[in-house]
Amino acid sequence: FGGMPVVKNLSAAAEEGEKLAQQCEEMKSELKSIRSENAELVENYNSERILRKKYYNIIEDMKGKIRVYCRARPLSGSEKERGNHSVILSPDEYTVQVQTKRGVKEFAYDQVFTPDTRGAQEHVFEDVKMLIQSAVDGYNVCIFAYGQTGSGKTFTMIGDSKQQFPGIAPRAYSEIFDLLKSNEKKFSFAVSDYLVELYN
Repeated sequence: FGGMPVVKNLSAAAEEGEKLAQQCEEMKSELKSIRSENAELVENYNSERILRKKYYNIIEDMKGKIRVYCRARPLSGSEKERGNHSVILSPDEYTVQVQTKRGVKEFAYDQVFTPDTRGAQEHVFEDVKMLIQSAVDGYNVCIFAYGQTGSGKTFTMIGDSKQQFPGIAPRAYSEIFDLLKSNEKKFSFAVSDYLVELYN
């Protein structure tokens, strides 16, 4: 009779072992299923990513290879002191009207930014932000400002000296590295930079 407890313990241990073995098999089956689902998700994600890239850049191409934006700066303090006043109106986000001695002249652009209509730095960058995604996707992108001295080119592209109102360039750099960081587990990137000054 002294051996009965030992036999019972062995029997219970055997039953427990069988249960654990069964659970182990079930877990293996679940793990296999999860891996299969993950592989399918990765494949679907890659397909969606390729389609997003394709359709996004088709849309960008539809907007035009070359786009011309117009930005008007507010009057400076000295201009106001001299009694100057603004002679432009923007009836919509694509049109600028200039009051001249010979009447009103109208000009059309892909986008218009005036001090009283979407004239802030973030509004200007928002309209070109998606071009940064195109650059990361491998497309060539060029953004430059053209205008006479004092028209606001440096402010638009760089911002103010204290960077309280950063322009397109610093915002673009931040956007580039944000995109790289969000994709660092999927791709490896190399970033190079150079500066060219153009004088006319």
